[in-house]
Amino acid sequence: MAFWKQLVLALLLGLAGIVGWGALDPSARPRLMAAGVPQALLPEWIFLASSEEVAAAAPKSEAPRRDPARNAAPGRAPLVVTAPVVMTETADRVSAIGTAEAARTVAIFPRVTGMVTEIAFTSGDRVEAGATLVRLDDDSERIALEQAKVALADAEAKAARNEKLAETRAISAAERDTARFELSKARLTLQEAELNLSRRTIAAPFSGVVGLTSVEVGDMVSTSTEIATLDDRSEIKVEFRIPEAFAARVASGQLIEVATPSQPGARFSGKVTAVGSRIEADSRTLVTQATVDNPDDVLRPGMSFAVTLRFPGIRKTAVPAPSVQWDRDGSYVWLVDDGKAKRTGIAIIERNADTVLVSGDLKPGDPVVTEGIQSVRAGSPVRIEDASDRLAGKAQEAKP
Repeated sequence: MAFWKQLVLALLLGLAGIVGWGALDPSARPRLMAAGVPQALLPEWIFLASSEEVAAAAPKSEAPRRDPARNAAPGRAPLVVTAPVVMTETADRVSAIGTAEAARTVAIFPRVTGMVTEIAFTSGDRVEAGATLVRLDDDSERIALEQAKVALADAEAKAARNEKLAETRAISAAERDTARFELSKARLTLQEAELNLSRRTIAAPFSGVVGLTSVEVGDMVSTSTEIATLDDRSEIKVEFRIPEAFAARVASGQLIEVATPSQPGARFSGKVTAVGSRIEADSRTLVTQATVDNPDDVLRPGMSFAVTLRFPGIRKTAVPAPSVQWDRDGSYVWLVDDGKAKRTGIAIIERNADTVLVSGDLKPGDPVVTEGIQSVRAGSPVRIEDASDRLAGKAQEAKP
């Protein structure tokens, strides 16, 4: 076939392709013009398809589905669920870690030097006040006591004779006064001998439990030798620290609750018995001391305690937790006022399980939005869901 015939055939085939493309695709002409084909070679009658024809030929789209939140159809106010604002009390309490001390505790030292002749206790024994714990050798003190008794008897007899002689003027008044002085001196010597003898016996200053001792019979002890410790565990003192924010609210007599790892699950009651006079500058806390009864003797000095100190609550407004929202301006809730959504800023005071205590322009009974919040806009009307709306929404969700 001649070359010119081949060229004409190619042009006809190309034209046929363009006509077919234009009949099916309304965007064919703009694309060809964008590719550089002159507009004169692309008459509009060739491109028969239009956007309306294509749209008519296209498959029908599915009907719009309802919002999962069961909001109203387009053009209607969104459907929301509300809950009323309520009043409740803050759960003001302080939790702290405390350390236990005995109600009274002492380290027992002898008041004199001597050799231990008797130990009258076993470590861990409960003793009464005045009970003998340790005896030291006292031979010299007993001898001195007997001498003082003899000297006192002699001084008493001499003073009695001089009194009678002075009445008859057989002796001078000076001799009578000297006898009186000797009698007073003999009495003081006897008291000193009795005191020295009593100090050879070491007794318990109060009722309590005796601790460990390293002293044995035959040991030589001095005033710097610790015999044992004595603890009164009928009550336990717990010392702990509370933040300075509660310093003005804590007072003696306030009830507390404590727990210790040595008694799992058990809780003990006590009361505040002492409050520090100043805030510690390094920790910004106030030292507080409480007393806990220990009738069963299950608590020990040195134990750690988890202390809970409760304060009277302050009544505040509370909203359901799902109603609280946040943005860059802070926290807020949607309040329904006269059928319209109103954004109300709040400050969060305390969080509980289901509610949030807040401060803001809210009053008890005000309805706040808890569901359907995504469809709410400031100032837009809303519909509050009632029982029939909820049943209809559930029925629609149940449809396949």
